[in-house]
Amino acid sequence: MTEAAAQPEQSNDVFDRLLGRKGDAMRLDPAINAVVKFLGARLQTILQNAGLEARLEVVGQQHSSASAEMGKNSSGAICVVLGTKSANPSAYLICDYSAASIIAEIMLGGDPEFASLSASRAPTSMERDLVCQFADLTGQAIQTTLSTPDCPKMIRLAQKVEEIRDGEDEEPVVAFETTLVFGEAKPTLTLAIAHSLLLRMARPVRETVKKPASGGAGTQNRNALTVKVPVSGSIQLPPITLGELAALCTGDVLALSTEADATVKLKVKGRPLYDCSLGRKGANYAMCLQRPHEAMTEALNGIGLSIPNPDLEETYDE
Repeated sequence: MTEAAAQPEQSNDVFDRLLGRKGDAMRLDPAINAVVKFLGARLQTILQNAGLEARLEVVGQQHSSASAEMGKNSSGAICVVLGTKSANPSAYLICDYSAASIIAEIMLGGDPEFASLSASRAPTSMERDLVCQFADLTGQAIQTTLSTPDCPKMIRLAQKVEEIRDGEDEEPVVAFETTLVFGEAKPTLTLAIAHSLLLRMARPVRETVKKPASGGAGTQNRNALTVKVPVSGSIQLPPITLGELAALCTGDVLALSTEADATVKLKVKGRPLYDCSLGRKGANYAMCLQRPHEAMTEALNGIGLSIPNPDLEETYDE
């Protein structure tokens, strides 16, 4: 890269940092780190499940293009184009002729003790098919590494640099230089993954509830209405002495209350929201909501709702 071309790139990075924005390189970092750390182990597990013996080691990465990476192999190479749709390639497995022969031997269940890098000829039709099968397994490893909903699969095989694009606009990729270990044979492969696929790496969606507004009811937060929370009920028992407590054993029966109604508290995450009375509804025990606690009013105000019956007296927690 020339000095003139590098200057705008550095300036953009400075502006991204000053404005709090994340440039492409920063947004790609989590996915790149995941591929470097976990792709080899995921692919090895997939190969073992298929009864095959080999492992992949990621030794480096750089921002590039699939055409540029394939053009580095002056002695000849093939490229398996992977994607979820034929019009949208998302990954490329590039290997030279000697690596293609080793991959074919792996897929045929060959013995790693006799593996060697010797083939300098173009791969046969059967070897190309076996490389495509290996690429599909690699696509499964990419899916599990990035936790993407779709699995990249082989959509075509390119044997020349100009066949990679096939009339499409070529998307920038992160090219991962990898070593395929099969016995003493350690061919080098290039796995190029498009930026769009790397940026699809799944992240857990955080569920948040708005904090109650200090000056009154907040605006309605519909997302909060779908959040599930643990609900429990606690019953207020009449006080007993320490001697009676120590004498309790399995099978003892405790009376809920000497009065007509037992006092029950409805709690969410341990915070009391309602005072209730205990009763029955049909064949089931039931709780009848009576007086809301202050915490209930705050929670409802925070999501833009109000107590259904504002005339009810609130109970304040100490």
